[in-house]
Amino acid sequence: MKYSALFLALLIAQGMAVAPAQAGPGHSHDEKPKTAQTNSAHAHDDSGHDHGSDHDDDHDEAATIDADMAKRVGIEVATAGAGTIERHIPLYGELVIPPNRQAQVRARFPGMITQIRPTVGDTVKKDEVLALVESNDSLRTYPVTAPIAGVLLQQYASQGEYTAGETLFSLADSSILWAELKVFPAAMDEIKTGLPVHIEARGGRVDSQISHILPASGQPYVLARVALDNSNGHFSAGERVNALVDAEIIAVSLVIDNKALQDLEGKQVVFVREGNRYEPRPLQLGRTDGRFTEVLSGLHAAEEYVVVNSYLIKAEIEKAGAAHEH
Repeated sequence: MKYSALFLALLIAQGMAVAPAQAGPGHSHDEKPKTAQTNSAHAHDDSGHDHGSDHDDDHDEAATIDADMAKRVGIEVATAGAGTIERHIPLYGELVIPPNRQAQVRARFPGMITQIRPTVGDTVKKDEVLALVESNDSLRTYPVTAPIAGVLLQQYASQGEYTAGETLFSLADSSILWAELKVFPAAMDEIKTGLPVHIEARGGRVDSQISHILPASGQPYVLARVALDNSNGHFSAGERVNALVDAEIIAVSLVIDNKALQDLEGKQVVFVREGNRYEPRPLQLGRTDGRFTEVLSGLHAAEEYVVVNSYLIKAEIEKAGAAHEH
C-alpha cells in the first residue's frame, strides 16, 4: 500500500497501519498491524492469490492509529448525541457605526487654536484634550476635549487658525457595530426581535440577536438591526455581511458535526473510533442546517467519531482499497 507524504513520514517514525475491518474468505491477515516499511496491511500468498474472485465489492477497511499518532496529525473526535437543527432565513446587509458612538467636536467659544495634540488615526480616551483654544472674549486658553473614547478619524483645522463653531475633529468608536440587515416582504412575517442571528463575514461567524426592526425610508424592505461585538477590531464599518436568522430550532435525537462527513465509495460516512481503530460508518442522514446534520441510522449515541482531519483517514483507507484491486 502507498501512503500520503504526510503519513509516510509519521508512519516510519511512529508506526501506523491500515487494516481490514473484517477478514474476507480466502484472506490470511497478520494479527499485528504492519508498519509503513511493509507497504501493505495484508499478507499475500506468493503462489498467486485470485483477488477478483474472493473480494466482496463492499469490503471496507479500518485505519489503526495509536493515540500518539492521532495527536500528531491532529485527529480529533466528538461524541455523538442529541442536539438541534436550525432552520435559517438568509439575509444580507451592511455594518455601520451606531450614532451614539460617533462625535463631531467643536470649540465652545470663538478664538485662536494655539495647540493640537493628537493626530489622525490616534486612539483617544473620553475627556482627553484634543486642542487648546484662546478665547477672543477672555483671552484665556481653554481645552477642547473628546466627548467619547474612539479613533480620531478627521481633523478639520490646524494650529494657528481661527475657529468660530466649525467642526474641528471627527471621532468614532467601532468597538460595537450594527449589522443593518435587509428584510424583504417574503420574510417579514418570520423575522422578529430577539431571534438568534449568525453574522458571516471574512470567513468567520459571530452570533448575536435581532435588537430592533425599523423601516427603511422609501425602500421595499425593513431593517433588522443586530449589535455586533467588534472589540477585537476584526470588522469595519461599511463592510457587507451575510446573516442566517434562526427562524426555528428543532430538537433531534442524534446529530453530527458536518466537518466529520466524508464521501467514501459514493456513501456519506463518518469514521467511528473504537480504541485505536477507526472504522468508516455509512449514515442515513436527515435534516441539516449547514453546521450540524441529523442522523437517522448508522450511528448510535455516545459513539465517538472523527470530527477534525477525517480526510486523512479516508485517504489511507482509499489507498488500502486500491491495493486490493491489483
